[in-house]
Amino acid sequence: MANLRKKAGRAGGVPKLPRSGVVKVDRHICLTCRECEVGCSLYHEEECNPALSRIRIEFNDFVPGFPSLYVCKQCAWPACYYACADILQESAILIDRATGARFIDEDRCIGCGACLRACPLTPEMQVVYDKIVDGRRVYYKCDLCKDRAEGPICVEACPAGALTFVPARDKRKRDG
Repeated sequence: MANLRKKAGRAGGVPKLPRSGVVKVDRHICLTCRECEVGCSLYHEEECNPALSRIRIEFNDFVPGFPSLYVCKQCAWPACYYACADILQESAILIDRATGARFIDEDRCIGCGACLRACPLTPEMQVVYDKIVDGRRVYYKCDLCKDRAEGPICVEACPAGALTFVPARDKRKRDG
């Protein structure tokens, strides 16, 4: 990716990044069971803690209506990626070659929060979160479970089928 930025600098433009898959949400059939949050936190953090999940569900038991589900949209032009690159020589946000997922390498993250501030979904729909690891703040977001052959765990864990994974190759066909 550093080579892409160097080429962009010489060409005076922004490099075209590989497409990414995305987790699509149908909040109208969500059961608000939060199995997606538990599965995600267990897979990524090895603990059942929805506060550490990369997908979030918000609902109010006392107000009728559908829940809100928040998950990274894996933007075609990821502002988080470019913001991180402005701060660091080598971005802590990487792009997985196989899935196109934009993800944060926690070992490289310096905890500055540029990714969170740059995300166009923030603050209405926050999809970048922070946690403390070994005494330092690091940021994290959905990585589409890039190392999991079966795809995103949240999709598999959803008993209602409210979540579906759309691979990068199919994204354009569905988006019209």
